[in-house]
Amino acid sequence: MSRSIFIDTTAWLALINKSDDFFNKACSIRDELLKDGCHFFVTNYIIVEIANSLSRKVWRNRAISLINFIYNSDDIEVIEVNKEIYNQALEIYKHRQDKEWGLTDCTSFIVMSTNGIAEAFTNDRHFEQAGFIALLK
Repeated sequence: MSRSIFIDTTAWLALINKSDDFFNKACSIRDELLKDGCHFFVTNYIIVEIANSLSRKVWRNRAISLINFIYNSDDIEVIEVNKEIYNQALEIYKHRQDKEWGLTDCTSFIVMSTNGIAEAFTNDRHFEQAGFIALLK
């Protein structure tokens, strides 16, 4: 069974932006994960965040290429956030007011927990607060 990795928005953005502070580290981690034959997960909410973050004209074509790559990759499973996942995430969002977790983070946590994924390709400390391993630190 291959290792499962959830890919958060911060990793995707770091991988396509050479001026991102995490670009080199993200590329190194990506190469290692690919070498290890990992299976990757992402949600449609992450794809929305990618599209929103890269909505400026200068980035739009790169965003479209990246989104097409994600949907066409055999190694990346896109999980659609349905009503059940959304409702569970909203409950976490409502009940963890001690944290600054966004609703997209909460959906990611539900997807990771449901699929037994312990590691996230991210530099977002919220994943660590939720009990997951953040690989891009």
